[in-house]
Amino acid sequence: MTPFFNCELFYVDSPHLYQLYDGFEKLRKSGVVNYTITEDSKRTGNYRKPLLKVIVDKKYTIIYDTLDGFNWLDRAEVDNLVYFRNNISADFYFKRSYKEIIQNYAPDGCRIYPLGFNYQLKPEGKFPSSLKQRIKGILQNAPFSSEVFRKDQFYSQFFEHYPVPNKEIKILFLARLWSSHEVEGNSLKEERYKINSGRIACVRACQKEFKDRFSGGLKNTEYTREIAEDLIVPTTITNKKSYLKALKSHDICIATTGLFDSIGWKFGEYVAASRAVVSEPLMYEVPGKFSEGKNYLSFSDSDQLIQHIYSLLDNREHLRQMMLNNFHYYNNFLRPDSLILNTLLKVKSLTQ
Repeated sequence: MTPFFNCELFYVDSPHLYQLYDGFEKLRKSGVVNYTITEDSKRTGNYRKPLLKVIVDKKYTIIYDTLDGFNWLDRAEVDNLVYFRNNISADFYFKRSYKEIIQNYAPDGCRIYPLGFNYQLKPEGKFPSSLKQRIKGILQNAPFSSEVFRKDQFYSQFFEHYPVPNKEIKILFLARLWSSHEVEGNSLKEERYKINSGRIACVRACQKEFKDRFSGGLKNTEYTREIAEDLIVPTTITNKKSYLKALKSHDICIATTGLFDSIGWKFGEYVAASRAVVSEPLMYEVPGKFSEGKNYLSFSDSDQLIQHIYSLLDNREHLRQMMLNNFHYYNNFLRPDSLILNTLLKVKSLTQ
């Protein structure tokens, strides 16, 4: 079978992009895509900025952006948008953290679309050996490697589950806190204070209200030991293997906003596992019909969180339907091969 698309991937060392690489590899195995890998020499070592350039059929340039928020520079949002307009060169730009305002700053000739949820997995396929060594060095030397560059990675199928409620409906929320000591500037410190306070409030409220029906707490870090030691859960619970097992045995999962107002990786994991989701408001858009009430319930404080959880506990049909909706959304929009194929089909439809 002749591939529908021939792609050149300008490889960047970033686990934020593993989901994309996995999608390209799955499409290659199915015969839909043929791709080659070119190391992006201009980006060597720049693992903090996860942008993947892809040239399709030697004609069209796509950039896939999995950044948290508008974060090309460590500056204000408007400065980032101006930077985007003046420094990005592509025919198509698919952004994970997408807001309509970015259209006002579109570079000449560039069409911009939401990319979708992001979550970290182990991609199928093989890395070139030279890149493996550098990734190994990054894992050892990055100051946040224990969290972002996880060693316990799993293929996409380990996240997937069927939309069938368990006999006993339980609630899950495992989170981490962001240290305010690691950033400078009042706005960045305030952002982390807000995130941390919200996560702590969620855990405390659910522990008090749902007792044994709730599984949750905070990852053990030095900063968490400073401010919320009583909420720390053992690493035997927070390691990825245990987490994925817990994810499938809990039907209602809680999500909170990440850095730069991003949609956290856990949200993508919840959808992949066909869970019902109660989340802080989503500040960015994703492709497809993913909406409040249908795919998730939105809360703004711990009281509303508890209220929404009870609404799902008391209405098993609503719970089941939300899980089913997320199952369908995952397979059509978020599964790595579907996510990549949708972008390539959009390019094809707009360039024929």
